[in-house]
Amino acid sequence: MDEQPKHQTALDSDDQQIGALYAKALLGAAASHVDEILSQFEAVVFECLDPFPQLELSLASPKISSDEKEAMLARIFSGKIDVLLLNFFKVVCRRGRGASLRAIQVTATQIRNTQLGRQSVQVSSSQPLTATQKEAIAQQLKQSFGKEALIEEKVDPTLLGGIVLRIGDRVYDGSVRGKMQQMREAVLSGVQRSLRQNFDSFMSN
Repeated sequence: MDEQPKHQTALDSDDQQIGALYAKALLGAAASHVDEILSQFEAVVFECLDPFPQLELSLASPKISSDEKEAMLARIFSGKIDVLLLNFFKVVCRRGRGASLRAIQVTATQIRNTQLGRQSVQVSSSQPLTATQKEAIAQQLKQSFGKEALIEEKVDPTLLGGIVLRIGDRVYDGSVRGKMQQMREAVLSGVQRSLRQNFDSFMSN
C-alpha cells in the first residue's frame, strides 16, 4: 500500500512547535508583503500538494537529498511564486522539515489572523449556506465577539436543520439534532430528579 501524506486539520504538539518556529520566521521575513506571501503559500498547499501527493511525499522523504529537493522546488516554482517564499521552502527542506510545510502554512495563517483580529469559525449545516446566510452569520459573530469571522463551511445532513458553530474549542449547537438532544437530557434530568425526591420521601415514611 502506498504511503499517503498526512493532511493537517488539527496539529499535534510536534506540528505546532515546528509550525510556530518556521511560521514566525516566515512572517518576519515577509514584512509588508506578508499577506501576498501567505496567499501564495496557501495556493501551493491546496493547488499543488493536495492534487499531487507524490510531490509532498518527495519533499518529506529522507531518501531524497536536500539538493535534489531544492532543485525540484526550483523547477516547479521558479517564476511562479515570490523568490522569498521559494527560498523559504528550500531552507525548510534543507533542515529536514519538508514534511512540515502544511503545519507551517496552517500556523502562519493562524498567527496572521490573530494579528488582524480575525477568528476562524467552522459552520456546520444540513444544507449549503447561501451567500446571504453566510454574510448574516459573519455579521452576527462580529457583533458578538468583536472580530472578523473567517467562515469555514461544512455540510452535515445528519443535523436535520439549523447550524452548529465551532469557535476554537467551543461548540454552539443550534441544530435540530442538538436541540432534541438537549430536550432529551432535560427530560432525563427531570425524571432522575423526580425519582430521587420520591425515593427520599418514600424512605422517610
